[in-house]
Amino acid sequence: MTLRTRGATTLAALVAGVILAGCFSSNDAMSTATRRGPLGGQFKISFPHTPKRVTFIDVGVKQSQYGVGVESNTTYASGGNGPPEVNVWVQSLTNVVPPRRVNPFLRSYLENHGGRIIRWSGLPAAEEFVPGCDQSGQCIGTVGNLVVLKGTTLYFVFTHQY
Repeated sequence: MTLRTRGATTLAALVAGVILAGCFSSNDAMSTATRRGPLGGQFKISFPHTPKRVTFIDVGVKQSQYGVGVESNTTYASGGNGPPEVNVWVQSLTNVVPPRRVNPFLRSYLENHGGRIIRWSGLPAAEEFVPGCDQSGQCIGTVGNLVVLKGTTLYFVFTHQY
């Protein structure tokens, strides 16, 4: 396992529920992992700041390329004007994603639609780590994305870290 792969795997593990630790000053200390999420879509994760929760109800229109639509999206957003930032989206899907469309569907949530297809606790997932650049081209830190599919629930974790 290369250092880059090991680092990416370690970051993904930390992001998805094991307490995020690492390069934070005492002013940026992570909170203790807490259980959040709508019934049937709960997760446990640490946020750098108290997250704001917003739920949107969608019309559930199926996207023809994936054969699935989104019925609702609950977002937990925790961040300020820069890193560290952790956001989690929990989406309730209209139906199970057809097996041959799972990988492209997972990749559609990633920044570059590339990333790696992995298994996360036995579930289909995708991860990606890219430079955290703004529209002006200035890059600060790393953006990490983890998408996990469990039946008709999709979890999308976005992090921006130093």
